[in-house]
Amino acid sequence: MRKARVFLGITLIAGGTAVGVLGVRSVLGDRARAQAALLRGPESAAPGAAEKTAAEKQVWEAARLEPLEAALKAHVDGPTLRDLFDNEDWWRPFRTAYPLLRLKTGDRTIVARGPDLGAAEQDLVNAARKRQIASDVVDVGGQSYVLAAATVTGSAELDAVLLFGRPVTLAPVAAPAAATAASAFADHQGLWLLALGIALGGVALVFSGRRAAVVGAVPTEVPHEPTSKFGTPARPRAGAPASELVTSPERRQGRITDGKAVSIRSGTGPAPNLAVARQAPAIAAAVGVGAAFGRYKLVDRLGEGGMSELFIAEVAGVEGFTRAFVLKRLRPELAREKEAVSQFIDEARMQAGLVHSNIVPVFDFGVVSGEYFMTQEYILGRDLARLVGRYAERHDAGLPEAVAYYIAHETLQALAYAHDRQDKAGSPMGIVHRDISASNVMISGLGEVKLSDFGIVKANRRVSKTQVGMVKGNANFMSPEQARGQAVDHRSDLFSLAHVLYYCLTGQLLYVGENDLDVLYRAASGVTQADLDQIRKLPDPAAGILEKALAFEPAERFQSAAEFADALAAHASGGKSATGRLIQQLFGDELQKQAARVGASAT
Repeated sequence: MRKARVFLGITLIAGGTAVGVLGVRSVLGDRARAQAALLRGPESAAPGAAEKTAAEKQVWEAARLEPLEAALKAHVDGPTLRDLFDNEDWWRPFRTAYPLLRLKTGDRTIVARGPDLGAAEQDLVNAARKRQIASDVVDVGGQSYVLAAATVTGSAELDAVLLFGRPVTLAPVAAPAAATAASAFADHQGLWLLALGIALGGVALVFSGRRAAVVGAVPTEVPHEPTSKFGTPARPRAGAPASELVTSPERRQGRITDGKAVSIRSGTGPAPNLAVARQAPAIAAAVGVGAAFGRYKLVDRLGEGGMSELFIAEVAGVEGFTRAFVLKRLRPELAREKEAVSQFIDEARMQAGLVHSNIVPVFDFGVVSGEYFMTQEYILGRDLARLVGRYAERHDAGLPEAVAYYIAHETLQALAYAHDRQDKAGSPMGIVHRDISASNVMISGLGEVKLSDFGIVKANRRVSKTQVGMVKGNANFMSPEQARGQAVDHRSDLFSLAHVLYYCLTGQLLYVGENDLDVLYRAASGVTQADLDQIRKLPDPAAGILEKALAFEPAERFQSAAEFADALAAHASGGKSATGRLIQQLFGDELQKQAARVGASAT
């Protein structure tokens, strides 16, 4: 009889626990969704906000489909385009989801499906032409429709806009918490499940007595399998690579953890990074460390990216002379890929031709046993992301203003030099860095500032070319035009540098999200009114400078790096010595050990 009671007690405990877990997950899920809505702000809680956001993402993706761009450039007629929309697989995801469709070029409507929208259609098209993307919820014959419009990539000469929509039933605005508190328990299925689970567990304890307490099979932690906003399972994995750290709590709060930032580039794997002062500890088992590589000896391995590996290397000369460099080696498996080799050659050639005190120089380039490499200046210091991150961890604040303005001013000196470069014939080279980020700004132990990583630079005489619509760079610092895959010029770099300055002053990022696509979407949308409200809280002169530098339209920003630098010059006084002292305070012991390890002295 006692065994039967114990067995029944175990059954009731297990059943009660399972039901209770379901209730807890349901309650916590609703609570998390409610908190997310609060974090997004009052606008996102308004009826139709979620539907508009989803439609904007969809139309943005649809407007960048290569077949659509190709069809428009080929000037195909309306019936042919309608046939494409009706039958081609590349339009399948949007065909049933958005029955209302418009495709307009200039004042002409090439394709029209669905009910007449009246003036709302032209208003939305005009808004999209001004900001490249727009959305709205309108009433059409008593039915609410969510509409979204976007300019079509690569068709600027056609002035093409894609608009689509679908009928929606909008949920009413939530009643105040006080009005719904009394009925929350009765209306919430999760709370009923939780209560039932507790009740079953209590009955089990009373019925089975103390004998049931020996059972230890009840789980103490509820399994959790988070799902991304786009429906793809995102199961936790041990040892996630740096490119996936965007999902960490620190990333969602807008702070770079240990110098890592979300990066969107072509190809697979994380992007190569020339942040040579990141100086990870030596990996004793790393392949190549201690070996000879041509005339260099590989002393330490700094890390690797999607295209290359980074080492500290030494070269020996007469009378015991040695010098340390950073050796960047193209990954062996990419040595036969023409595009990868061309991009690597471009980076070496471009950076070797840029001789400036604020740019990390390239000293050597070559091939050893079929492996391409370049060597760069070895800088004993840390990248800006590490500096800001370490300072924020200790002080919960951004860098001192003089330090932040000085670092931005010196980086702008490097950009002014690169942007104004001319070839031997005196023609502008059209250099745009396209990857201005905190991780690519180096700070030496003496407070010197140097810009690095010209791997995806845009220039008139590159060997490799970036296709229209391809997005490369660090999404946390991108300009809207770069995030949209549109043509960029030097003003895009200035926008990115303004993001770096904001990050220095606050210790926080403007663009944050749950995943890489969220951050890229934020970058494509530009600085919001909520962002501007935060910027305007900064002390002068930061608010005015950043508001101008972060303007959505390039014509409204600073028009040159020199102009931007002039606005900061008066506020960067004494910044070099202050920056050097700060580096030593935060990393002095690490730098001393590092110098002893590689036999280098501070630059």
